[in-house]
Amino acid sequence: MALSRPLSAVLILLSSIILLSLRPIGNKTLHRHEAASGSQPFQDVDLALNITSEGTRTVALLFGQHDQPLKFTTEHRHVKRAINYQEAVCKGGELWDMIQEAFEGRRPPGPNFGPNELSNGWTESPMSGGLGGLPPGWDPAFAAFSGGGGRAPSESQIKNLLTSQDKPFRNAQGTQVQTPTGARYHQYYVPSHNAILAKYVESPKYLLGKRNVPAANIPSLVPPLNRLSDMSWYTYSKYAPNPAGLRYIGHHFISNPESSDIIDQILKATYNTNTPNIAWPGLQASINTDPGKALLATPNGVGIAWLLMDHAGVLGRRLPVARVWNANGFRCMLWDLVPQ
Repeated sequence: MALSRPLSAVLILLSSIILLSLRPIGNKTLHRHEAASGSQPFQDVDLALNITSEGTRTVALLFGQHDQPLKFTTEHRHVKRAINYQEAVCKGGELWDMIQEAFEGRRPPGPNFGPNELSNGWTESPMSGGLGGLPPGWDPAFAAFSGGGGRAPSESQIKNLLTSQDKPFRNAQGTQVQTPTGARYHQYYVPSHNAILAKYVESPKYLLGKRNVPAANIPSLVPPLNRLSDMSWYTYSKYAPNPAGLRYIGHHFISNPESSDIIDQILKATYNTNTPNIAWPGLQASINTDPGKALLATPNGVGIAWLLMDHAGVLGRRLPVARVWNANGFRCMLWDLVPQ
């Protein structure tokens, strides 16, 4: 190949590609890159960089003084978190674009976990002691769900489960890991109302990050099934006669500061008050609006995006519509995945 450059130059280009991989940007021309290897500097060259998206990968084609373009790829599963409202709107728009790609068959489906993965390091425990019903303030929401007959679910219709990562497990490479992460997912699964309600969430990756485990080490220290979206989908599928009918996903007692801040900004702007205390049915925001996009980009909303992307083939095309309100002092978020 006519273009032979020092490894350092290639690494510089790869670093640029990785930094750009969070969002495909089309064509970009890079001019007059100059570097040195030992005592022999290499000449200035004009390079053209074309960046596109193929499923979960960013693909970069580097055109220069050579017959065939150099091709680099990098996997991307996450959209960078937003730190303010306008960034959240932008990132939510990116996620919505990715969801629509999945609806159109232009993104591959997510990982297909078998039933054994739900027990690979995880323990599922029914909650008891009078905690079988819905959390306070949620009965009116469930009564409004289609399929519920205008009534909130009875305790017998609710699977109130705490799933804990409290046992050794096999990681994605098949290696036995002896130290559990201590992760916990407390969720209500209600197939009669086509709904899932998350009450308490601490994911394996979140807990390891809090313990200052290096990010590069985390993938080998968690079970293959570890994300909230995967736990929600596969547990719901185990109990629901028709998993494809899943329509409602809620979050009770949102304490994440990023999510709380975005919700408060939206409520304050809408209701013109510094102390929003909005009861059900609260504020509705379609994904086609800026508030809807911002809510999708929050830590409590992004799991909805991945669930829709990963299981688009089963769920079909949906329009996410959010509601936010306060129930007994707790911020709440509900997504209605409206069939299209």
